[in-house]
Amino acid sequence: MDTDLRLKKIRSLENQIQEIGRGGQVAAADPVLQRALNEALIVLAQERAMELERVNRLNEANVRALEFHRKRMAVTVHDLKAPITISLLNLELMAMEDNPDQISFYVCGMRRELEFMLETIGSLLELERSDVERAPLRLEPLSMHSLIGSVIERMSVLILDKPGLQLINNVPEKLPPVLGDHHKLIRVFNNLFANAIKYTEKGQIKASATANSKNKKHARITLSDTGSGIDKEHLASMFTYYQADSTQPDSTGIGLAYVKQVVDAHEGDIWIESTRGKGTKVFIELPLNSAVS
Repeated sequence: MDTDLRLKKIRSLENQIQEIGRGGQVAAADPVLQRALNEALIVLAQERAMELERVNRLNEANVRALEFHRKRMAVTVHDLKAPITISLLNLELMAMEDNPDQISFYVCGMRRELEFMLETIGSLLELERSDVERAPLRLEPLSMHSLIGSVIERMSVLILDKPGLQLINNVPEKLPPVLGDHHKLIRVFNNLFANAIKYTEKGQIKASATANSKNKKHARITLSDTGSGIDKEHLASMFTYYQADSTQPDSTGIGLAYVKQVVDAHEGDIWIESTRGKGTKVFIELPLNSAVS
């Protein structure tokens, strides 16, 4: 029943009960009036119960919406933290530099980060839309070697204070192109590299890829690191809005939730293998362009 109609019915029943009740002892002595009063009270109780249930459902929906927006705010902070950090590092390096070419290099780096921030804000606004309004993926053939290379170039400033750490692009140049949304996949691998850098002090973070998975219809990209690793009991919850690892309090899992959303939208797959103290491997499978052409 429509909410307005139910509320009108409740008010009508209340008025009816008041009218019957005005008879006082007459109503109690008159079986017809007494039956009418009892029936009206029962219907009123049922209608109020249904209205209370509706209000409770609405409150629960509002609580879920507030929690969703709280998490979305955390996503915003997570996504904007890396470009701000990189820009600040470029500024510090530029302040110590006399070489005009090197200064220009740092300025270009900051410009790239500001452009990335604008794109990120745009994509976050897109995520605020409903599923019906959300823009579809902008699919195009992509070289994973080039895409990973651009991510490593961008992220290299984050390991300047980690001389024992290397970022390696081992994705074959001849790997067939995947069909993907360039901006969203850049964000996916920015996120994965940033997470790996955060928990890897020395060794290497290496991206590799093959086209041998799922009957050669998908490329499998593997990002492996030599970092602190993850306890096995936390692996199943890594892609939810969940603080996956209580020993790493700044790990919210929100960025990985976005990664999973994007990979799913590409009809791909993602999973993690890790052991505490022995590093982590993230596997992503994305469709090859030739598989859908």
